[in-house]
Amino acid sequence: MLSYEEFKERVMNEFLDYLPSKYKDCELKIHEVPKVNQVLTGIIVVPKKKSKKGVIMPTFYMERLYEQYKETGNFENMMAKQAIYLERSARFAPKELCGTKLEDYADKIVFQLINTLDNLELISGCPHRDFEDLSIVYRAITSIGEDGISGFLITNDVAESVKWSEDFLYDIAFKNTRKMFPFTHMRIEDMMLKIIGSNSRSGISALFPDYEKMPSEECVYVITNKSQFYGSSALIYPDVLGRVADKIGTDCYVLPSSLHEVIMLSAKTYSDKSKLANIVCGTNAKHVSSEEKLSDSLYFYDIKSRNVKRIDVDDAVAS
Repeated sequence: MLSYEEFKERVMNEFLDYLPSKYKDCELKIHEVPKVNQVLTGIIVVPKKKSKKGVIMPTFYMERLYEQYKETGNFENMMAKQAIYLERSARFAPKELCGTKLEDYADKIVFQLINTLDNLELISGCPHRDFEDLSIVYRAITSIGEDGISGFLITNDVAESVKWSEDFLYDIAFKNTRKMFPFTHMRIEDMMLKIIGSNSRSGISALFPDYEKMPSEECVYVITNKSQFYGSSALIYPDVLGRVADKIGTDCYVLPSSLHEVIMLSAKTYSDKSKLANIVCGTNAKHVSSEEKLSDSLYFYDIKSRNVKRIDVDDAVAS
């Protein structure tokens, strides 16, 4: 089994040999790519000489490639599969990645909430807006299908090329996000049944006999969207949180479960904020991947003012 450094050296020296001959005048370029909560080593195939036609190839990531290699230990097979994937991706590369007709994607720009301190490098390169200890950035969605959701981050270069101001991006994303990815909420018991593949009323009664009798103030809700894609952006919409708070009937705490969902519960019934903060931190540490983590913070939703804010519980949380 190759070490990471040995693997990296072989990829840089040999990968072009696996591509068709039309790439013979190309080379590999390596650069750091800020991603949500991490920085990856990006590799891209580029022409040695500038050409009017150019060669468009997607970026692939050395760390992810190495993880694939470790699963089988077969370097040659893994390289061949990656070359086929990149060639197919280049053939069907969407036009917006070529820098054309970006304006057509204005109605597909949506919110993404990320942790500010964990993503300072990424945030510095794109239009963004502060939101408590988080930052709002913007993505353009290129496709939604059975294979998942694809899109690209709106960087400063992209925004400047089509003269999209941050205010414009915020306003258009505010409309688009809830339209493209309608928010949903459900009791946490229903979510658990969904995870295990059951949503029948009999299943709820069997596992949660007090489900129907539970007082509204004791109910816990999961808020996400129908695609479960960056559903934590519900935090930006006071009315989305408000609908759940109205069901509960009190001020609420909001726990950031991941980038894709948040949990909402009564601040009156579940009043120990230090305990809740410990739950958030413990869950993030043990059950949420670094790529999916949103925040270790706890948020408070005021049912009267319809405002959400971060609560500073650092001093109260056990180390």
